[in-house]
Amino acid sequence: MGPVISRPDLWKFDMHVHSVYSGDSFNEPGIISDNFRKTGILPLVCDHNTTAGSAAVSHDLRKIDPQIPEILAEEVMTRQGEVVGLFLSEMVPAYLDIRETMDLIHGQGGLVLLPHPFCSWRGSRLWEEYAAEIVRCIDIVEGFNGRVIHAEENAAAREFAGRYNKPISVGSDSHRPQDLGRWWLELEPFSTPEELMKALLAGTVRFPVLERFPEEK
Repeated sequence: MGPVISRPDLWKFDMHVHSVYSGDSFNEPGIISDNFRKTGILPLVCDHNTTAGSAAVSHDLRKIDPQIPEILAEEVMTRQGEVVGLFLSEMVPAYLDIRETMDLIHGQGGLVLLPHPFCSWRGSRLWEEYAAEIVRCIDIVEGFNGRVIHAEENAAAREFAGRYNKPISVGSDSHRPQDLGRWWLELEPFSTPEELMKALLAGTVRFPVLERFPEEK
């Protein structure tokens, strides 16, 4: 059964997408924008250690719909693992201490998202011993990641978010065109970090998704 949209006024938001600017993705900015035009699923492009792809896609999306907020985002590698900064004004340097990275993100008025925190096959995930230590500086926890193979690892992320009263996000973590929009969330329209947090915390998030990443055919 395909995804069911509960309310037509809600936005569909895939909060983890990679473009070719990541270096390991096949998603050209134009392909990502065209997918939004076809599906209405808004992508949050957060490339590895750069905002270039995010800037390119945001520019294209606003040509399609000027009401779409411009969200610069970046998946930043720190010394302790990856975090995503969104609503950035400039790129955040890689390989800093995670506390410094989060301070730089918040200093720009941005939000810190913790991606795939319990994904066992990623060496880039945030080291678990640091997650609880710095949780007060985390704004959002990725509760569903489309490249997490084991459902219990996504479940562990949601349990972690619930334990610390953090809102959760959903992301396809697409690196290929065929994976764009496989996973998304539904929420009230927003234009600022504060409005996004309010939309997440208000319980308008939906998960019309499979519990694990579909097997390749």
